[in-house]
Order: sequence, then structure tokens, then C-alpha cells
Amino acid sequence: MDAETSIAQLVERFLAVTREYAVICINRRGEIEAWLGGAAEIFGYEEHEVIGAPLGLLFTEEDRARGLDAQELQIAATGSRSEDDRWHVRKDGTRIWITGTMQAVRDRNGALLGYVKVARDRTDLQTRVERLEQRVAAAEASEMGTRAFVRTLGHEMRNPLTPLQNSAYILRKASSSPETVEKVAAIIEDQVRALRRMAEDLMDASRIELGKVPLHLETIDLRAPLHDICIGFQDSATSKGVDLTSLLPRGALYADVDRERFQQVMQNLIANAIRYTPAGGRVWVKATQEESDVVIRVQDTGVGIGAEMLPKLFTLFSREAKAEDLEPSGLGIGLAVVKGLVELHKGTVQARSSGAGKGSEFTVRLPVSSVAP
Repeated sequence: MDAETSIAQLVERFLAVTREYAVICINRRGEIEAWLGGAAEIFGYEEHEVIGAPLGLLFTEEDRARGLDAQELQIAATGSRSEDDRWHVRKDGTRIWITGTMQAVRDRNGALLGYVKVARDRTDLQTRVERLEQRVAAAEASEMGTRAFVRTLGHEMRNPLTPLQNSAYILRKASSSPETVEKVAAIIEDQVRALRRMAEDLMDASRIELGKVPLHLETIDLRAPLHDICIGFQDSATSKGVDLTSLLPRGALYADVDRERFQQVMQNLIANAIRYTPAGGRVWVKATQEESDVVIRVQDTGVGIGAEMLPKLFTLFSREAKAEDLEPSGLGIGLAVVKGLVELHKGTVQARSSGAGKGSEFTVRLPVSSVAP
């Protein structure tokens, strides 16, 4: 028995027969010499059908054209173990996903005797991977569609706003019944403001996601805009029976912010706190400095947030069920915009609540300005 034909005996001596793994012995010419373990079951060929055949018999046509069957042998011959996960072909022509290794076998003097390939059929695993990849691709396509929808909806909603506003103005000027006109005009203007706010939120969400929100940063003492915003909300809080209190320190709170965008963030958080706090409740706007952060907290005694909702609260179109009951017209956009704007300022925003009916607290952290007076 020559050295080449002894490879199978060497393998059989040290490797138990298994049906899960195919053990294929190949001579130096790249021809199959032994067909062991689960080789027949995995590839569908009986031993007498493959002995003497080239290893390329098991490879796909395109991989043979690339010379990948020969490359496996070449890599193993250099002393390196050849590891490959690829499609192979069964006798019946079906493709199976094989994870395998190719190892050179040498005698005591280092002379090459041949090769041993150990292969395992993992078509089930690859099929799952491909299915998951398809789902990811479908989800990405859906997300892109949603983004396009948001951009389109934002533009479409903005188009009728100016004519509506002009109509309210003309109606007020032209009618001979001032009281009726005033009421109608007020209703129209309220709706226009609501539509405009919704449209701007949609457009901002889209711009933030695309990274197209320019910031005009300036170093300001945040106490001033916070004070003005709270004053601006006093009437709406009072009309709802909610006590709005601002608690600001004597010392300045300097941060580098886009004044308009900072106001947008705080107006959104304070408006939500008032909106979702029943009559008789309280809302606090508190600001302080903690180490290198300016920290602003908007706390309320309102409807609270369920534990299951907290992790996805800042996701676009996500809304707490209780919030939907109180404000059916909301789209779940505002907090996603808040998060995006705060992060553009290199800050963070977090929500905390002990549960439904137990109020909530939103905390915005912004870096203290390095050039503060």
C-alpha cells in the first residue's frame, strides 16, 4: 500500500464515523480517495460514484470557474488550514451550504501525502440568515418609504396654510358681523397654527434624520429664554387649572445653543407637561448646573408613562396609550424632534416616570459653554 492510499486508514484510525460530518480524503492530484462519515448522506453520492473524481465535482459551476476548488488545496498545501463557508452541489443538483475545513496530511518527513476535508451541511442556518437579511432589507425599504412619506406629508401640509391664513384675514376685514367673523377667524387661525406646528415637526424630523439641520450657535445664559418660555405658557396652564412654576438659580447657566432650536425643545417639553397634566396638577421647570452640564428638568404630576413605553418614547410616531386618549390628534413626532435637536447640541435627553398616573420628568443635559463670560 503506497503513501497516498494510506490516508484513509490514517483518518479512520483517529476519527469516529459520524453522519453529521462528511470526511473526504483527497490525494495530491486533487482526486477523491475516500468517502467517509456522512459524506454519502450529505452530498447524495455513493462512494463508488466519487472515488477518483476531482474535488471540483462538489463545487458549484461558478466556483469551479473561479478556481476555488483548486485554491482550497493550495491554501492547505502551504501549511495553513483552509476554511470555507460556501454553496456546494449535491448529486441531484440542489445546492447546500457547507461549512468546512481542508487540512494537508504529511508523513514524518513532512512530505505531502494528500488532504482531508471535513464538511458539515448548514443549509438551515444559511437559509435563516438569508431570511433575516431579506427582512432587514424589507424593513430598510419600508423605513425609506416612511421617510419619503414624512417629507411629502410635511410639504403637502404646508401648502394650504398661507391661503387659510389669508382667508381668516379677509373674513375679518370684509364681514359686517364683527363678532361672528371674529369667532370664525379665531377658529381658522387656531387650526392653521396647529397645522403649521404639525408640518414643522414633520419637516424637522426629516431634516434631523438626514443631518440637514444647521445650528447657529451662540453662548447665552439659558435662564433668560427659560424664564420667557415659562411666562409664555402661564395663560395656557392657568386656563387648564395647572400650576406652572419655574425654579431658576441666581447664577448664570451658560451654554452654546441655537436660541430658536433651544426654545423649540423647551416649548415642546413644557407644552406636553401641561397638556398631559389634569386640572389641579403641577408642572415645574427647574434648571441647575451639575459639573460640566447645564441640567434642565421639566417635571409634572400628570398621567405618567408606562415602563414598557419608556425605552421607545423618543422614537418617531411612538405615543403612550394614555396620551392618545387625552390628545387623539398627536402624531408622536415632538419627542423624536426633541431628542434629535438635543443630540445636535451634543447633549442628552431622558425621560423618567414611576408609571401610569404618577407623573413624569424629562431631563435635558447640555455641555456648559467653554467660552462663558
